[in-house]
Amino acid sequence: MSVQHIARRPARPRLPHWLWLIGGAMVISAGAFGAGFLYNYPPINWRIVSLGARFRDLLKPPPETIPTPSGPVAAAPTFAIVPATATPAPTARNENEESGIAIVATPTSQLAIEPSLPLQPSPFIPQPSTDLPRSFKLTGARQEYQLLNNCAPATLAAYLTYWGWQGAEPLAPGKDVRWQKDIAAVVKPIQRDYNVMAYELADYAADYAGLNAVVRYGGDIDTVRRFVANGIPVMIERGFREEEHRQAGEGWMGHYGLITGYDDDSRAFLLQDSFKGPNYWRSYNQIMADWQTFNYLYLIVYPADRAAGVLNLLGPDADETTNYLNALAKAQAETQSLPTYEGQAFAWFNAGTSLNLLGRYEEAALAYDQARSYNVLPWRMLWYQTGLYRAYYQAGRYDDVIALADSVLNVVKIEESYYWRGWARYSQADVEGAAADFRAALEAHPNWGPALEALKTLGVSP
Repeated sequence: MSVQHIARRPARPRLPHWLWLIGGAMVISAGAFGAGFLYNYPPINWRIVSLGARFRDLLKPPPETIPTPSGPVAAAPTFAIVPATATPAPTARNENEESGIAIVATPTSQLAIEPSLPLQPSPFIPQPSTDLPRSFKLTGARQEYQLLNNCAPATLAAYLTYWGWQGAEPLAPGKDVRWQKDIAAVVKPIQRDYNVMAYELADYAADYAGLNAVVRYGGDIDTVRRFVANGIPVMIERGFREEEHRQAGEGWMGHYGLITGYDDDSRAFLLQDSFKGPNYWRSYNQIMADWQTFNYLYLIVYPADRAAGVLNLLGPDADETTNYLNALAKAQAETQSLPTYEGQAFAWFNAGTSLNLLGRYEEAALAYDQARSYNVLPWRMLWYQTGLYRAYYQAGRYDDVIALADSVLNVVKIEESYYWRGWARYSQADVEGAAADFRAALEAHPNWGPALEALKTLGVSP
């Protein structure tokens, strides 16, 4: 048998190992850079993290609504609208913010009031409401698409750039999301912080951009038209429903928007929206329905030379107590006038918020009971509006505070929920549990002042 020999091809020259290592490192680096770029591109970032949240929800489904009261609910109360007996000097920051953050020496002490910035006189004279044009648009706000859970920093960035703000690093190389990251680094240092309160945005505008800011409630269509026509955008906090954001399965959530224009003929507002995009029109009726879910909260940011004009535009609402009373009257009327259970439930919740701001905690607790009894308030409600914690806490209803906080913390980690559950536990002589909650609040929001002060009050270290 003959053996057939097959000629071998000449061997290819081999590349040195070090060259393979360099090439592999370059490929990995390029892939990592590309993945990082895509992850930080807002529309893709939103979808990636949203998919993770949906997978989490499949494993541990969230509730559909916030818990209803565990006991019987009293008959619907009527709240007195008592005019303020004195008119204090108007302030440029909200003194008694809805969030109910209390730095307390003992569990039953009164809430500390934040020092205020006085409004300064200026030559700016606003245009009367009766003379407003039927259509008006402002330009100059830099719309920026948000990273996940970042609508507050992104929207505030648009507002601040309208007044000439250039970010924390004006000379840094431009990045699409650098502006909102500058703000987020202060107000929500970690991405999974799901909400930024309006008072935190007002503080940032004052402390980092050198601007004045006021937070008010009970706004309406004319409020927005009046400010916009006088050259001042209006930032609102509102509901963001699934039929608008189109994130299937996500349901209702909170959202900020910056209104920079209006048109009376089409009855629509123009928004610079961090999710929907620039120059986004939404009807007056839709905005009012969305806005109602946050007690018609609005934030006005302005330079010092516009202070007197802002005071005139606010009118009686320049005084905080008067504003809270006006918002209470509006909410109480809507408990009777709105045709849907959902609208009535939000109206009762808004009444509770306004009573809470007025320091009428027992009445606020009753209003919140009414709101919860409808069993329609969205399960994310307590991510954004935590005034009912303070109302129940000040009313001595510690079990309710703990139960409501548990309903939130079983799904997500929210610093305000840890904070109020901590004080409720402290009031029930569970000092160890309180300290654990305050530390957990710091994990959810590093270096958060209220939690640090609470631990200091307890005499324990972070």
